[in-house]
Parts: sequence; structure tokens; C-alpha cells
Amino acid sequence: MDCRYGNRKPRVVKCIGFIPDMSSKYSILFVNSDSIMEVKMKNIGYIRNSRLSQENSVETQTKLITDFCNNNEIHLDEIICDEGISGSGEKTNKRDGYNSVMEMINNGEIKTLVVISISRWGRNLGEIYNSVQIMEKNKVQFLSIKENVDTSSVYGRFTLSLLGSLYEMELELIKERVKDTLKVKKENNKVYSPTPFGYNRNGDDLIENKKEKRLLRKMIRLKNDGLSYGEISKYLIKNRHKTKSSGKWTRQNVYSVMKTFVKNEKITYQTC
Repeated sequence: MDCRYGNRKPRVVKCIGFIPDMSSKYSILFVNSDSIMEVKMKNIGYIRNSRLSQENSVETQTKLITDFCNNNEIHLDEIICDEGISGSGEKTNKRDGYNSVMEMINNGEIKTLVVISISRWGRNLGEIYNSVQIMEKNKVQFLSIKENVDTSSVYGRFTLSLLGSLYEMELELIKERVKDTLKVKKENNKVYSPTPFGYNRNGDDLIENKKEKRLLRKMIRLKNDGLSYGEISKYLIKNRHKTKSSGKWTRQNVYSVMKTFVKNEKITYQTC
């Protein structure tokens, strides 16, 4: 970016961070009262996959974003990824890639952000709306390939808000359907999660596994005798007992199966 001031050197009164310049690939960084420094603004791609599916795999999203940028003459500087992370709003604080992108936006380091779909950025309307407001404030162009959204236009911002609402409604409907399905299956003694220790699976039916039930009661007696979950796991390993998946017992899975057993059987430790 050319900055022409003639022979007069500009004086900056106070440090105010980055000022994005959308006419250029640079933003101005005020370093101190006597100097100005140009920092290159980046075109960033963001990808997130929460399922092991080909459609939303890291490789697929990377190719789609790369091809889109090449076709639209956008120089892609970097792709930031969140792997195996849910898009639900309550999980946002665990999305390191997302948080890194937002930090770069707040620092004036991003010119354009490209995603394959709004649902890859977030499926909570509040989260989407707030992030777009921050992008607007920092003059960041948000591009969503699937929905053909470009927030540099009023229409694009309106479309993004509308689609965000639809995505949020879809997510809530899915949660309700899953909740109702689990409730019905639980009431009818059907399998609604990984087969719990103490049972075998026959289709959707849970059949009591008497051998595992006896072992569970033994584990609870050991707990009543004062053993820790770690000590119980060592006892199980020593006596060659296996987990449901024929794996090795640990403090964590001992705690988990005992907690599930006590909850499902509606008993207390002292009753075994």
C-alpha cells in the first residue's frame, strides 16, 4: 500500500492497533508516535469436521476451499482446522482453530475468511451473528461457498442471518428427536447407547449378562471395603477380567461402569 505524505511525516497521537484497509492487502499498524508499519492481511480458510464422513472430511473441505480461491483469484495464505469438534454453541470454547481465527480478526490480520458452509463455522445463531458483527467491525469479508454468501454486501449479511436461524432450528429439532428416541428406547429396555457392562445386546434389546453383573457387584463390594477405583482396576487386571470390549481396565472405566450400574439398578454402594 502506498502512503504518500510528501515531505511531512505523520504523527500518531496514540497507539490504536490495526486499521484494516479494504482497498489493499495490507493493514496499518501504529507502532508508536513516530512510525507506521504495514502488516500483510491474510486470506484464511477455516474447516471443521465433527464426523468421520467423506463429505465433511478435512481433505474434502481443504480441496473445496482451495479450488474456490483459485477460481476466484483469491490468494489463500492459510487454512485453519478444528478436527472432531462439534459446531454447537456450547462447544465453541473448545474450538482452538475457531478461537485462533477470531483472535486474528480482532488483531486486524485477516482480510477474507472462507468456509465451505455456514454450518462449518457454527450452528448457533448467536455465535454466528456475534462473529459476523466482529468481522464487519474489522472489515473482514466472510465467504461461504455452499450458500454463496458474501458479507461484503447487504444481501449477503441478510442471507447469513437467515441461514443461521435455519441452521439453529435444524439443530434444535435434531436434539429433540434424539431425546424423544432415547426416552422411548430406555422405557422399553432397548439399547440407546453403547451396550452397558452387565448386559448383552440382542438387536435393540438388552439381555442381562449374569457373569458381568456378578463382577459389578464384586467391584462395588471392593469399593465398600475402602478400595479406590484405581485399586479396583488393578484387582480386575490381576484376576484377568476384561472390559466389554476385551480391553484393559483403568480407573476411569471402572468409575464409569460402576456409576452406570448404580444408576440403572437404582442401588447404593452399601446394598451390594
